[in-house]
Amino acid sequence: MPATTHPGAVIHYWDHLVITLRDGPAGAETGFLSLYAITYSASLGAGHVALVEIPSVGAGGLAATFSDDLGLGERQQARLRAMGDDRAALSEPPVLARFERVPYDADGFGFRIVSADHAIEARWETPDPPFWVDGQNGGFTAQEDIWALMVGAPRAHLVVDGREVQGEPFEDDVWTPKLGRPLSSAHGAFAEVRVELVSGRATGSGPGGPR
Repeated sequence: MPATTHPGAVIHYWDHLVITLRDGPAGAETGFLSLYAITYSASLGAGHVALVEIPSVGAGGLAATFSDDLGLGERQQARLRAMGDDRAALSEPPVLARFERVPYDADGFGFRIVSADHAIEARWETPDPPFWVDGQNGGFTAQEDIWALMVGAPRAHLVVDGREVQGEPFEDDVWTPKLGRPLSSAHGAFAEVRVELVSGRATGSGPGGPR
């Protein structure tokens, strides 16, 4: 039999990697990174975009969007704001930066982001076995079919300008309605494909899930 062809238009194809650190399981957020390595998007373009929020950096904290294409960064900011994201990192124009991927191996994976003013190292360590997620027919959102290879990392590190950000990942229950289980707040959605929803009954957006 031939392979199944989805009739919907491909919207985005990317890796989306996230680290959220807290000062204890129920403590305050000490670090946040949401990084998109975009391979294909008809509306956004291709390249890298990273939202970074580190309250402990500098006098007022670090809250910025970094990108290797400022136009791409602006378009992704607009997309996220339209989805209701009100992160402080979206409030200022993107900052030009260089992105370097640390390959995925048995110990984990990572990225290095370097701008004129900052060097940020993100590392996901001792990852759990990855699992494949099929989000067709509204499984994640009522607007798109979404597939991805998901992986959680119980350990993660953010290092900014040579100083490690304090805090630890945590088991995030916001994912339970979508995955039937919590997921580490340090996780990756690799080969995330978003396709126009053209059939089936959507089940609604609900809490959590990919952005």
